[in-house]
Parts: sequence; structure tokens; C-alpha cells
Amino acid sequence: MENTKNIIELKHITKTYEDGFTAVSDFNLEVKQGEFITFLGPSGCGKTTTLRMIAGFDIPSGGEILLNGKSITELPPNKRPINTVFQRYALFPHMNIFDNIAFGLKQKNTPKSKIVKKVKKALELVDLEGFENRSVSTLSGGQQQRVAIARAVVNEPQILLLDEPLGALDLKMRKEMQLELKAMHRELGITFIYVTHDQEEALTMSDKIVVMSEGKMQQIGTPEDIYNEPQNAFVADFIGDSNILDGIMIEDRLVEILGAKFECVDVGFGKNKPVDVVIRPEDIDLVKPEEGTIRGRVTHLIFKGVHYEMEVTVNGFELLVHSTDLFPVGQEVGIHVDPFDIQIMNKPESEDEEAAAIEE
Repeated sequence: MENTKNIIELKHITKTYEDGFTAVSDFNLEVKQGEFITFLGPSGCGKTTTLRMIAGFDIPSGGEILLNGKSITELPPNKRPINTVFQRYALFPHMNIFDNIAFGLKQKNTPKSKIVKKVKKALELVDLEGFENRSVSTLSGGQQQRVAIARAVVNEPQILLLDEPLGALDLKMRKEMQLELKAMHRELGITFIYVTHDQEEALTMSDKIVVMSEGKMQQIGTPEDIYNEPQNAFVADFIGDSNILDGIMIEDRLVEILGAKFECVDVGFGKNKPVDVVIRPEDIDLVKPEEGTIRGRVTHLIFKGVHYEMEVTVNGFELLVHSTDLFPVGQEVGIHVDPFDIQIMNKPESEDEEAAAIEE
């Protein structure tokens, strides 16, 4: 049975600093017990500030944070059943691995026999059995990160916060650790709240992704929702490669882009309304010129291993296309897109007003 209980609720959370800068604005979020939630966004979007407020390192300027239905907004970090893993592992270099992991338990005066048992279990979880007496300086970056995770989970927190924890690792190590963290999450059954600016990392690991920009939530949903149904141009542009085109919604299920009419599945936008249209590169089919909705010419080609990446110029616009079929540079092609693969979005309000002013 799916867990429907909220462990954490953020209600109208705002963080404004003394210089007047607002890092997080009217942020609302419900996190279910045992979920793996990722805050995703570019640098400076407010994701780490939000994480720090959940941890208790920063106090919100407004709003409320509830844990299991009770307010913890003013509670200091050491009184919250929450542990944080940072990008800089913050391990104690003068202590061996055992003492690093046992540090929090010793602070709580946990009996020695219990500490030994818990540290052993934590080391097994992060695949570092037998490392108890090793020095921190003898470990690789990936191993140090595992010790930092073991140190956090040994306290059996209700929530584990992870702030770009794989940022310092090389690509191969990151990919391995992504899968290990996901497996750890399943095994521990506790709530993970993860911060990253890496889209692939978010799509690989999360149950739910919160896309952030300029202190505001842009969209929340499953990785599939976020990728396949972006709610605005920022999300579409930030998650994976996209073609974002100006379009005119002629009527329900019919949109004009690049000077041609394409069938789509969206309704309710009105008639002859300017819209943003998103088409993923892998959703464009290149066909014989006479079989396409519109024609274009291949102007650029790169082999990417799994697929070819091509640029196809259509009425002066360069479309990005991913295909396993090769179409050489200079070849004329037809463009076909299934109606289901055309995403229609309202333009941001400021652009709408500009378009209306131009028309007048």
C-alpha cells in the first residue's frame, strides 16, 4: 500500500536576507514518508536555501515548516530528526572511520555496545565493511562520501537531506553512486530530500522532482511528468534538449509552427492564440520530403554513439533532431511529429502583453 502520510510540509516558506534579496518565495511542498524528492535547478535558484531551512540551519522569514503535522520552524538543527550530507564531506581527519561514523552517537551518550553494532551496520550499508580503523586520508573521494552517508544514517534520522553530495566525484563514480544511493533509499525506507543541478541525476534517482528557478517552484512531478509534460519553457529548456518554438494555436488540436499546421492533442488555449511549442529532438521523425508536414534541409550532423544528432533548417529555424537513422548534410527531408509529441504551453505573461501591443 502506498504511504499517504506527509512527513514534511512547507507552507508559504519565504527567505529574505537583510540586503533585501529574496532567495525563496512563497514555497509550498508536501513530502510523503519514504519518498525520494529532488530539488533541481540552476545555481542561485533557492534549492540549497530551502534544504537548509528544512535542516534548521536557516530560519524562514515567513511561513511554516511542519514535521509529522507539528511545527518545527524555530526548532534548532540538533533537535530535528534530520541529518544532512554535504558536498564537502566534512569528515574529521584526525579520527579513524569508526570514530567519524560514531561521532553523533557518542554525543547522545549511546552505550558502547550499541555504537559498535550500529556503526558495523552502517558500514555494511555503504559497502565499507572492515574499514573501521582506516584513516580518512587513505580513502578515495567516493569512499569518503560513503563514510559521510554512513555517519548520517547511523543516527536513524526520519529524513536524510543530501546537498549536491556527488558534486566532487568524477562522472563514472557519480553514476555508480547514483545507483547505490537509490538502493540505499529502498533499503532504509527513510525520506530522502536531494539537491542537484544535474538533470540526469534527478531523472535517474527521484520519485518526484521539484524544478526551481529564482526562488520559486516551476513544476513538481514524477521524472516522466517533468520530462514529457513540461509546464513552461524554463522547465522544458532545463530538463534535457528541447526545441522551443513560437506557435499559434489556431483551434483545439491544431497549431501552426514554422509556417505549417500540425495536429496536436492540446485543447482549451482559445483560437489564434500565440503559444510556446516544445518538441523533443527524439520525437521528430525525418521522412521523405513529400511525406512530411513541412520540408527542411540537414545542415549539421554529429555521431553521438547511440544516435545521430542533426540540425535541420526549416524556414530559417534550426531544429535539433536525434535519430538512429543517418541523413547526410545537404539532404532535403520531410518533418513528421506525432500529435501526442507536441507540447503546447502558454507564453509567459510579459510576452503575451508584448504580442498584444504589437498587434494593436
